[in-house]
Amino acid sequence: MPFDFANITVNDLTGRVIKTDQIANGHCSEVWKGTYTIGGRSVTVAVKVMRSTLFLNSQTAEQTIRRLLRETGVWSRCIHPHLAPFIGICYEVTRGYQVPCLLSPFYENGTIMQYLRHNSNVVRMDLLRQFISGLAYLHGRAIVHGDLKPTNILINDAGNAVLADFGHSRILGTSGFTTGTMTIAGTFRYMAPELMIPENPDTTPTPTMASDIWAAGMTGLEILSGKNPYVDKTDSQLVSAMVANQLPNKAHYRLVRQGAWSAFEYCWKKNPSERPDAQRLSDYLDEQYGSDSSRSARPTRTRG
Repeated sequence: MPFDFANITVNDLTGRVIKTDQIANGHCSEVWKGTYTIGGRSVTVAVKVMRSTLFLNSQTAEQTIRRLLRETGVWSRCIHPHLAPFIGICYEVTRGYQVPCLLSPFYENGTIMQYLRHNSNVVRMDLLRQFISGLAYLHGRAIVHGDLKPTNILINDAGNAVLADFGHSRILGTSGFTTGTMTIAGTFRYMAPELMIPENPDTTPTPTMASDIWAAGMTGLEILSGKNPYVDKTDSQLVSAMVANQLPNKAHYRLVRQGAWSAFEYCWKKNPSERPDAQRLSDYLDEQYGSDSSRSARPTRTRG
């Protein structure tokens, strides 16, 4: 269904949000802890603020603001138990430009890996299944996330996983919703080979549902094992491994059960059309959950 900006209602909290502490620092943006008051009650929020270096000239400023509005449009339409809710925006003046900052709930539990380091009794598979459930919802609405990794999965106050950060997202088949230049630094251990090593080096690769699935498999591997993908390889060795079509070595991930490993291997098929779709992957993990089964059931392949 095409996106209609005219039907998007965004809660504007300009002038009511107070930023307190910086909690994350990325290539293009920062995330701050902040508060605003509603009905006499103080609410703690996370505030996504774009870096001032993106507003050095009118061209980059316009591109950045369009990207923020795109993210707002995608995020505000997504309502699911395992997606971080969108609260609204507040405008700040940056180098003379009125720039929207994006607001979402602030979760004391932090990211999924931070939470797991301090909560050893948590069933990791439950959190993985929740994350995949949120991804299946996005894909069911023709939305590509575009930057799946553990730091973009948060744990809410109920101890459940919620997928966040729609800054690289896009809506398939909708004019005006295309991704800008991709930022590889910090994400390439989760990145599909067709994005890292595109067939045409003169073009910027575009994330797809299939590349999301590859990243979901790598993210799931880290959730279940507590180890980075390709834990035995340096960054430079990783690029060579991708060129040689090498996958993570199971010997380094002994905590991952065979059923889950089988699902991940399907996520890591070199041919994107052979990877499972998100709903099939979700169904498969539900069937296999809590079992060391070596049953032959596998995720159904997706086409296109």
